[in-house]
Amino acid sequence: MAAFISQLRANAPIFGGRVAGAAEFYAGLRNYNTSMPLPAAYVLPLGQEADPNQVWTGLIQQVHKGIGIAVELDAQTDRRGQAPTMNFEDIEQQIFASCLNLTIGDCRMVRGASFTGARYLDLDRARLWYQWEFGLDWMITDADGVQPPSIPLESIEVDIFKAPVTAGDMPAAVIQIPTGDNPQPPTNGPWPDPAANPC
Repeated sequence: MAAFISQLRANAPIFGGRVAGAAEFYAGLRNYNTSMPLPAAYVLPLGQEADPNQVWTGLIQQVHKGIGIAVELDAQTDRRGQAPTMNFEDIEQQIFASCLNLTIGDCRMVRGASFTGARYLDLDRARLWYQWEFGLDWMITDADGVQPPSIPLESIEVDIFKAPVTAGDMPAAVIQIPTGDNPQPPTNGPWPDPAANPC
């Protein structure tokens, strides 16, 4: 949300920096009071939908987020709402310049924000409300969730055998790759018998 607000304040001069969030929008809509001169814009969360998890052994999901830019226009001089709509093209152009292709987060989005539609919200004797809507495709992974406890990997052992290999053969060479502070010594043991441990 903060990124959209910053973008609109910087790139939509028609609002003169009058861009706020959802709390200000709902307070003004409910209480019929205007805390900012008009026109003003409000950045609103519109909900999220997630695709099914893409893997069985972890978490990779794409989340489709919706963001609304609700614009409050002055309709006091024209209760039909015709006068406020005269600025729609300029407002839309500046909103697009602020929000289209916007990316948020490090490596979370494979593409920037896209336009998904616009709609009329409300009209009363003083104000006209209209909303432009944008979609963000956001990726979540294992790193976003609970991290299960695990045994630290101290080293990796690679046993090299000369073919053909049978149970009980000694490796021709053993390579150890340390991955932690206290690597385990190589076993230098024979190739295990699969029948001894069926799991």
